[in-house]
Amino acid sequence: MINISRVASRFGLGLALVVTGAASPGRVSTVSAQAPNACALLTVDEVGQVANASVAEGVSSALEPAGSVTCRYTWGNGVSRFKLDVTVNEASRMFPGTSPDQIKQRLLESVRAGTDDAVISEVGEAAVFIPQSPVYASATALVKGRILRVHLDGIYASEKKDPVVGLLKLAASRL
Repeated sequence: MINISRVASRFGLGLALVVTGAASPGRVSTVSAQAPNACALLTVDEVGQVANASVAEGVSSALEPAGSVTCRYTWGNGVSRFKLDVTVNEASRMFPGTSPDQIKQRLLESVRAGTDDAVISEVGEAAVFIPQSPVYASATALVKGRILRVHLDGIYASEKKDPVVGLLKLAASRL
């Protein structure tokens, strides 16, 4: 039997994460003064150690209506091309009218049993790693009233749990 509440919470979290990915490097706007600089959360060298390659400087973008800022790092060519996005969203704008405890619960409920999804300890109020497919993997955390997401796009991304989680932990420590 389908648990409607669980499906609804996954849909809501998924929709919110899709919206946060809507910011693109070519679309820059101003976000409130208290919004963090997503490119200041990780250094090119830190991303380069995970990439084991030379990484371009992060490109900053923002989506003001969603209270979202993103930094995109890229490296490689062809099928070996990777993108790593670091996105910070104001949780209250992503989930209007939802308490921090409810957001935490939704985040934790997004982990599916019997998959490679995982709860990450010691990051913010709640954090998860979810490999969406072999080429997409994300680590997401609720930290100080913000949703922090590190998303890797590239071949075998789903197998890079430890590096992606490591970058999430570094970024969260600077938020």
